[in-house]
Amino acid sequence: MSTHFLKITLITFLFITSCSFKNKKHNSNIFKNKIDHLLVKNSYNSKNGLKLPYRLFSPKNANQTYLPLVIFLHGRGDRGTDNGARIYHEAGFITNQNSLLSSKMQTSFPCYILIPQCSDKTENEEWAKWIGNTPKTPFNGLTKNGSYQMNPIPSESGAATLELIEKISDSLLIDKNRIYLIGVSMGGFGTWEFTSRKPHLFAAAIPMAGYSDPSQIENIKHIPFWIFHGNKDEWNPVEGSRTMYKLLKEQNADVNYTEYKGINHGETFVKAFNEPDLIPWLFSKTKTN
Repeated sequence: MSTHFLKITLITFLFITSCSFKNKKHNSNIFKNKIDHLLVKNSYNSKNGLKLPYRLFSPKNANQTYLPLVIFLHGRGDRGTDNGARIYHEAGFITNQNSLLSSKMQTSFPCYILIPQCSDKTENEEWAKWIGNTPKTPFNGLTKNGSYQMNPIPSESGAATLELIEKISDSLLIDKNRIYLIGVSMGGFGTWEFTSRKPHLFAAAIPMAGYSDPSQIENIKHIPFWIFHGNKDEWNPVEGSRTMYKLLKEQNADVNYTEYKGINHGETFVKAFNEPDLIPWLFSKTKTN
């Protein structure tokens, strides 16, 4: 085989590979832009004075029938007021290949999707609010076993979001028996907390790698949960999720727990959102009165 032929073959291979990479990158950018376009920006002026940014996806048949509402709570690093793509970048059920925004998934699981953005006006502002959580001591009250004691008064962002969920549920054709909550990290805190503060609002919840208040079990034992945590989590102790699973099981609750061995904090979300049964499990749940 001649050197000239080898050079032509190599150049051809490199050209095809380059084109393939560019096409994949181009398609990826189109997908990201489409997602950002479908998640419409808005803001809500809450009763406590907070202006809460949020994104809302409305399905094509939004005005024809009552549909479920899925709420996603982002992590601490995405707090702010920009309402940018970062508030949903870890929501694999939106950004991965089986995105709930796709026509295929909307055919099987039509729904609204709400993504609020937590304020960062103070250092301690989070979805949750616990005893010891102040602007000067934002993490006081968080124990080494992954738990805390819930403050009787919610955070401003937490109160505003719960208010927004109820407002949207009343103003759109939302099936109030199928309101679902998903949260990662700080959003995992929020998932446990929102279900505790409004225990009859949600049909099912998926907390990922968050702290929680074990004293709230009696309030939430009727809600189906699927809990996720990595046992190598470097930020939020896995013991918190183990405790909540144990306590819920003791109450004969409808609860699943998936603990990933050797997996750290951020990797937990990636693996959890790729679970093939996650979305079917969520949409199978209906609130019983």
